[in-house]
Amino acid sequence: MVTGAHTVFSCSTSFLNGRKCIFCGPFKTIKTSRGYVKRMLCGKQKSLTRLCREIAILQGFYQQQPAYRLASDWGLDAKTVTRVYQRLRMALFHTAELEGARLSGEIELDESYSGGSRKGQRGRGARGKSIVFGLLERDGRVYTKVVESVSAQTLMNHIQNHTRKGSVYHTDAFRGYQSLQRYGKHLVVNHSLKTL
Repeated sequence: MVTGAHTVFSCSTSFLNGRKCIFCGPFKTIKTSRGYVKRMLCGKQKSLTRLCREIAILQGFYQQQPAYRLASDWGLDAKTVTRVYQRLRMALFHTAELEGARLSGEIELDESYSGGSRKGQRGRGARGKSIVFGLLERDGRVYTKVVESVSAQTLMNHIQNHTRKGSVYHTDAFRGYQSLQRYGKHLVVNHSLKTL
């Protein structure tokens, strides 16, 4: 995930691209009698059951399945899956930070409230939640950042620093995005209007 760094799941992603060696990439792997995947040249092995579980967690993360549901479906510990999800989010964050390039083209913007053990109100009025602001370049990269508030000034600083001027911005009707027209075309999706 992070360029130049070995991660626990790099073997799973290479395996998803075809029957490749889960350690160094080239093809020519075999399945052993005890259910392991083995590379014919280097002789390294990995449990196929464990590999399938890792692939399932990656797919669950990609499909935005909640950790507790994925853990329940696969008979895993929910804390383990949550920890893996956090590591994947950290890898995505560090990749976005290291790239440093500005997003351009059609960009979707939104904020999300996550975390906190307290039950109760959801969304903007919730207490004990972390605010995560995200920028998604359609068919491209993503940038996320934990922010202190969703004030217009905070959001505009992140937008100005991480997007190119002249992009097309897709947002909801939140007031904090009203001054986006200064940076490019601003298209608003009103979630309160029901379409047939």
